[in-house]
Amino acid sequence: MKKYLTICLLFIAIIANAQSIKIDGETYHWEYTLTGGLNTDGWQWDTGFTYFPIETIGLKASIGLAGEIGEYHGGEYWDDYYDDYDSYYDNYAWRFKFIPAIVLRTPALFRWKNTETTFHIFAEPGLILSPGASGSKGAKTCRYDFRGGINIQSSRLVISVGYEFSNFSLYSGHPYSDQHDSDIDNYRTHSGFIGLSYKF
Repeated sequence: MKKYLTICLLFIAIIANAQSIKIDGETYHWEYTLTGGLNTDGWQWDTGFTYFPIETIGLKASIGLAGEIGEYHGGEYWDDYYDDYDSYYDNYAWRFKFIPAIVLRTPALFRWKNTETTFHIFAEPGLILSPGASGSKGAKTCRYDFRGGINIQSSRLVISVGYEFSNFSLYSGHPYSDQHDSDIDNYRTHSGFIGLSYKF
């Protein structure tokens, strides 16, 4: 317990002595971010805000969606009206996500020649809070999440490229009545993503 209390007090002390994040003489503590990518289950995107009390540590909150690339679980039936086969897709899944996280970002590792462009490594440990997909029952609604990668900062713009893994599953709670695989809640989701942020 003392160890955790010491860490919390140290974190508060760092914030209390926060250094300014200055670009061209202006101080910016906020970033708006839009991120999109592909993962084990399909696609994902999220948008949100990060507050940086100091340049290297921030608190982030974002919302987004995850879903399938396509309606993989559809089928065909004979349409008497058109005298032809038609398709139906009744098992498409997507989930809403709320993602709180801590953002850890290194100081500039190096600067691009004589410009203001800098390169950084970042890590974002956090949580994914999400109701289940339509039709699911007992879906796991709180999952861990970790993102990491490289970002490039040029003035007030930040471009991020990274990798994410989580135990979040699009199919948690068996949203499809024809799926009964016990491993549907017990696998890791791997993602690649790109993001764009703006400091203000």
